[in-house]
Amino acid sequence: MTERTTPRRAYPDEMPGAPAPDRPTEPTAPTSALFEGDAGELPEDVRRVLVLLLQGPFVSRDSHPRPWATLLGHEEVVRSRLGDLFLELVLDRDRGLGFIRKVTAPELDVPGVVRSNRLTLIDTALVLHLRELLLRAESDELRVIVGRDELTEVLAVYQPLTGTNRAGYENRIQASVEKLKRSSVLRSTKEPDRYEVSPILGLVFGADEVIAVTRELRRFAAEAAAGPAGGVTAADEEAG
Repeated sequence: MTERTTPRRAYPDEMPGAPAPDRPTEPTAPTSALFEGDAGELPEDVRRVLVLLLQGPFVSRDSHPRPWATLLGHEEVVRSRLGDLFLELVLDRDRGLGFIRKVTAPELDVPGVVRSNRLTLIDTALVLHLRELLLRAESDELRVIVGRDELTEVLAVYQPLTGTNRAGYENRIQASVEKLKRSSVLRSTKEPDRYEVSPILGLVFGADEVIAVTRELRRFAAEAAAGPAGGVTAADEEAG
């Protein structure tokens, strides 16, 4: 006995539906977007730390407690973003200080991103003196406080190199003090004309820099002694 089978139909009862046309997807803003069109990826607090570092001169645990904590918590990404700009992060956790500087890469023509200030003769002598004071106090972890009268007395030895009178020379010293205050190397205290020396100076000017600064001062002295006027003019006073 043969079994009868129902023949298959050539076509199904229903045709498959055509695929739905692609709908344009709405662009989704990154979760860290802070404003319309923001293509940044970092949280706001990390961006602000980067801005502080770029503005300079440094980020301090004492002066910037919240940014300092953010910097430590996101150190890796901050270093990465700075590296994209040919900058490196210098961090001293013990002193609570962080700043940036141009990377050292002799094989590359590294562009300058961070603005640097040229030092005059008085600036150079003042920085060297403050650096020495920091070194003396470093072992005892003492704060370094200096007064304007003290600085004037210490720097008096360089007055003959400038070719100016006493009043003019003291004005130059005060101008140098103001420049270091703007750079936060010197910080005002509650006492007038007395300043605290920031430990950042010990990080920015290492042993090699101190040697270079000392050599520069000796060059000024030698040129002043050999020059016909016996002094350094304002045009010659700036050190590179």
